[in-house]
Amino acid sequence: MRKVLGFLALVTGLAFAQTSLKVGVILPLSGASAVSGKAALNGIQLAADEVNTAGKVRLELVVVDDGTDAAKAVPAFTKLMTVDKVDIVIGGLASGVTFALSGPVKQYGPLFLAIGAASSVVEQAFEGYPLFFHYHPWDYHNVAAALQFFQYLNREHGARKVAILYEDGPFGSAGIGVYKQQLEKLGYQVQAEPFKAGSGQFTAILTRFRAFAPDILYWIGYDVDALPIATQARQVGLRPKLIYGAPPSWPIGFEKNPLSNDIAGMTAWLPTVANPESRRFVDAYRKKYGEVTEEYMAPMGYTIVKSLALAAEKAGSADKNRIAEALASLKMNTPFGPLSFKPSDTGRTKYQGFGPEIWFQFQYLQGSRRPVFPKEVATRPLRYPGEYYLR
Repeated sequence: MRKVLGFLALVTGLAFAQTSLKVGVILPLSGASAVSGKAALNGIQLAADEVNTAGKVRLELVVVDDGTDAAKAVPAFTKLMTVDKVDIVIGGLASGVTFALSGPVKQYGPLFLAIGAASSVVEQAFEGYPLFFHYHPWDYHNVAAALQFFQYLNREHGARKVAILYEDGPFGSAGIGVYKQQLEKLGYQVQAEPFKAGSGQFTAILTRFRAFAPDILYWIGYDVDALPIATQARQVGLRPKLIYGAPPSWPIGFEKNPLSNDIAGMTAWLPTVANPESRRFVDAYRKKYGEVTEEYMAPMGYTIVKSLALAAEKAGSADKNRIAEALASLKMNTPFGPLSFKPSDTGRTKYQGFGPEIWFQFQYLQGSRRPVFPKEVATRPLRYPGEYYLR
């Protein structure tokens, strides 16, 4: 009897070993993208807890900080490969950092599950890499969704001039020329200027924009830029009818600052999204962390881990190639809606997850983010013109 029990224990142990995954997680837990990175990690850890509780797949996470800095990211990634010996990596949030990782990823060959990195420069860098799965929409998807909103503003509200303030890294600058052309085709006059990422100094550019008298001030940067731009635009007397921001995340507590009121932006998710997977995620997140997040990187991280676990279960193996094969054909519901992988619009990415369909526009109104466009998801009407005055 002991021999039988011992044999069963051995077989059970081997079965669990086959579905045990050691997963590297490389995210910006410090630096300019830390808000997004910490939100993503919360979602990843929540999903890993759920997967481990279910028992079909066992996940061990090895987490490193890329510091939103290529110089820190490359050695952190190399450690995951050479010291921690992982075959699967979740990461790639900031575009500049992910671009820097493209060479090392190709060198070491892990299954790389990209959570962000929207710049098409990154897509070009990873072209042809067979184990690259990109979940987040690309920048041209983001542009397509934003242009629908700008077309609406032009048609329904008479907006004619856009001033674009964009950070000078890959996230902000990739495709800015094409974006400007597309806005001009919609009937806009466009003035665009770059700023040094993380500098916090916008007064000179905003003063030049004042002479242009834009209807819309559109900035592309990171969460650290939101408050300085909102403050300095008012200080120089810039009076757009709408301030529209496009960071991957917004500052924690920004909604409590009166300067946030009437500022608009784009997101892929808010806790008010009503699909069943979103409601389940919100309930689980609240139970684990004692609060609800508005950062879409949290459900994005959660979605990646859930999809990885389902693929590993389907593959019946910890082998990265078999998991990739299972992931390629996976279809699942997520807090953002349905997920499946297909070639990107350019064809450079073989396994692209979400597209422009997940984006919607919100506005900070009375201390919270309210969906305002498109009409089918709006919970409040857009305030246009907004009020952007120092009081």
